[in-house]
Amino acid sequence: MTYIGHNHVHDMDFKIERPDGCGDYLALLIKSPALFHVNGQDVYTSPNIFFLYQKGTPQYYEAYKQPFSNDWFNFTLDAGDEDFLKKLHIPFEKPIPINNMQYFSLLIKNMTYEYYAGQNYGREALDHYMRLFLLKIAQVIPSLNKGIEKIHHDKFSLLRSKIYSAPYEKWCIEGLAHEATLSPYYFQRLYKKNFGVTCLKDIINARIEYAKYYLSQTNLSIKYIAETCGYENDVHFMRQFKSSTGLTPSEFRLQQYKS
Repeated sequence: MTYIGHNHVHDMDFKIERPDGCGDYLALLIKSPALFHVNGQDVYTSPNIFFLYQKGTPQYYEAYKQPFSNDWFNFTLDAGDEDFLKKLHIPFEKPIPINNMQYFSLLIKNMTYEYYAGQNYGREALDHYMRLFLLKIAQVIPSLNKGIEKIHHDKFSLLRSKIYSAPYEKWCIEGLAHEATLSPYYFQRLYKKNFGVTCLKDIINARIEYAKYYLSQTNLSIKYIAETCGYENDVHFMRQFKSSTGLTPSEFRLQQYKS
């Protein structure tokens, strides 16, 4: 491990351009919509993906219509570690959807603590955490390959990116299912199978994440933020926000100011 960061949030103009890479392997957990440039092509990704850059590979990625949120770590490998990584068959420069983002983010949070705490056996603990993280990522890949067909996966990823890019729109199941050329029932079934969450819950999650940004970065009123995030009234917004976070919008804002 050479460098690590947990729960970093950047403005919508965030962009990384490294023609020669960063000198190490780079693992990214990206929680917001993003745009990657891979082999001369633009790759748009929905929130909650894992992306692994090989050492020496050009790194081009940026925020996409929303503040950029991610966890990440840089690492190097000796000969034995390289064999370990090869056996996992984790693809490089390919977005891997992550259903249980909180679990993987917690692993990086623990790794961040071990990296900076400087305690006895911290490096050994860090090595075990990193191996566990990569092993769990490798477990995600077979289930991904057994998921919906590629044509459906591409459609759903695009739709999800649209939802997270504009959570304030009046999204509805019927309209989204029509855009995916599926029945509402089949659309909802495949959506949950692909992302591990219902479409309606994902719409709420997108709005809550959007609201978190405004609550932590601005002094706008709760009522205005509710309207900006697509809610018809602030009471409904406050109810959903507390249900999702355990805090009222005002409590969340105060917590951010204190941290």
